[in-house]
Amino acid sequence: MTNVDLSSDGAARELLQLLAGNLRDMVGVQDGTGRWILANAALCDWLGAAESPVGSTSIELADRGHPMAAFLRLTALQEEAVWLAGRSAREEELWPGTGQPPRHCEVLRVPVFGAGGERQCLLVLRQDVTAMRTLSTKLELAGRLLDHSTNGVLVADANLQVIMVNPSFCEATGYSQEEALQLDPRLLTAGQLDEPERRALWDQAAAQGRWIGEVWNRRKSGQTFAQQLTLSALQHRNEGAITHYIAVMADLSATKAAEARIAALTTQDIVTGLPNRVQTALRTAVALDNARAQGGGLALMVIDVDNFKMLNDSLGHVAGDQLLRTVSQRLEAAAGLQAVVGRLGGDEFLVALPGVENSVEAAGVARTLMEKVGAPLALGDLPMSVSLSIGIALYPGDGDHYDALFGCADAALHAAKQGGRGAYHFATAAMNDAALARLRLEAALRHAIDTQGLRLEYQPLIDFASNRIVGFEALCRWDDAEHGSVPPNVFIPLAEDTGLIEPLGGWVLHAACAQLRLLHDAGYPHLVMAVNLSARQFQRGVLLQQVEDALVDAGLAPDRLELELTESALLHDNALVTATLRRLKALGVKLSIDDFGTGYSSFSYLRRVKFDKIKIDQSFVHDLIEDPDNAAIVRGIISLGLSLGLDVLAEGVETDAVAQRLRHLHCTSAQGYLFARPQRPEALLQLLAAG
Repeated sequence: MTNVDLSSDGAARELLQLLAGNLRDMVGVQDGTGRWILANAALCDWLGAAESPVGSTSIELADRGHPMAAFLRLTALQEEAVWLAGRSAREEELWPGTGQPPRHCEVLRVPVFGAGGERQCLLVLRQDVTAMRTLSTKLELAGRLLDHSTNGVLVADANLQVIMVNPSFCEATGYSQEEALQLDPRLLTAGQLDEPERRALWDQAAAQGRWIGEVWNRRKSGQTFAQQLTLSALQHRNEGAITHYIAVMADLSATKAAEARIAALTTQDIVTGLPNRVQTALRTAVALDNARAQGGGLALMVIDVDNFKMLNDSLGHVAGDQLLRTVSQRLEAAAGLQAVVGRLGGDEFLVALPGVENSVEAAGVARTLMEKVGAPLALGDLPMSVSLSIGIALYPGDGDHYDALFGCADAALHAAKQGGRGAYHFATAAMNDAALARLRLEAALRHAIDTQGLRLEYQPLIDFASNRIVGFEALCRWDDAEHGSVPPNVFIPLAEDTGLIEPLGGWVLHAACAQLRLLHDAGYPHLVMAVNLSARQFQRGVLLQQVEDALVDAGLAPDRLELELTESALLHDNALVTATLRRLKALGVKLSIDDFGTGYSSFSYLRRVKFDKIKIDQSFVHDLIEDPDNAAIVRGIISLGLSLGLDVLAEGVETDAVAQRLRHLHCTSAQGYLFARPQRPEALLQLLAAG
């Protein structure tokens, strides 16, 4: 470009305006001060401003609130850099546009200097290369897709000359890239079809544009394998003649093996190979149908391996699995071919025996099972023997369908274990009634959880130093239309046994945190909320996520939530419990041990997990004044807690005398009927205001 001053040469500017106006690219010219002296329609359209940029600098446009202010300031810096460099610069930028999607542009900036080196004008040319970039990206992605596709792909021309294959094709067929280029692509269907059938298949693809089906292919080694083949014929857009064939083949060998594996997993127990819980129930139901049709009997036995948890924890899971396999093999051998033998989970098995008519026959079978399974065995180099506890229910006397019989047998199993293990026990009429009642109660509890039919009450936690309410303990309550007010010591164990404790515990956490949020918003941000945890809530590994979700949903700081574990819960000492407690502590949640003094495992946990509080069980607090032994225990617990830097809370405080004694012993806090009974949510603010 010649050194022409466009700011003063009207003819030159008019000529350039004419040229730029007929270009689809964005063209603009600035004078030596950065002021736009020319902008074609494409540039104005992309700038999208109500006014033309001509007469203003990019900085001035930005200062007036242009929608692309940030971009204009950036380009002003880049244009100044071109002036300082003294030479043209070409680069690519993302042009944001106004009211339009961003575009990729290639921008060329050409500075023009006068004879004395003064700045005259700067030509700025932007070419929209979005389509080119998109096409390039698509081509690159298409190539990478072919290279990384797990499906084999072959492309042939109209004369069936192979022009390319991808790596998966070579892997599946055993041919190299060079060998594949010499193949007749019709050999893709050579596994079971003769030549006329193969030609007919390709002719159908040519006539209809596509053929899809399952065929047999042949590898280079000669081995045949199943494949899903999609054969497409590509036509010229204008002329309609076939230009290429594309064959996409999916090797079904792994798929069919996986389908067989999935089918096995849905019906078989992974460890023992026995039918799993669902399949066992289905097979037993079929056996019951057959017994009903033939007018015969059936014995259903629920079997537990005695002390399996101790053996598993002592010897390790590998040895535990080996023991379960041995037990399952012996049960199958002893029960016979007509029996249904399945694993229910853990160390529990089920055996259903058609043709057993009475308790005498069933007892004989049970003794046989116990004898055969109890024979000496070796796990590694360790000789040992195991014993079984068996609960037995008989069809039709104890029930006429699977759920009823299983409930009776399960209840009988519990009776057998309570009687000393290594024994069998028959279901009784009382057990039948109890099993049916339990099933009805379980169904009602499940419905209550699903429909949020439970509620929470809150008992205040009192700080002895200030005599103020410093928090509440959330207590779950269930009022059922059919069963009335169900005590927590009834429905909480039921929830634990049936796996309902996970959704129940999650609901309690969310509801308690939501209530605490309301109290904080009402002007009591110092309050904490204590929520009881069950040992079973640790087993599925979802507790940490439930706590985090409850805190986030309520917008609470973690240190406002206190999680209480009973000493019995800490008896479930395993790596998952310890790891979860440490993660909760790292999250910032407070931890306390409930009913302290009633167990014997807490001391080891006090060393491994940093608890914040211990709660003295109310059984010691009630008789604190009258019983010297209880008084000594309470003094010892308070002394232990304070020496470890823990808060100590006394439960069940009902008299002033007990409260005064606890204060004298430097107990930190308390709860009980002396201060307040558990309160419904609507009474909390009034209680706080009165305190």
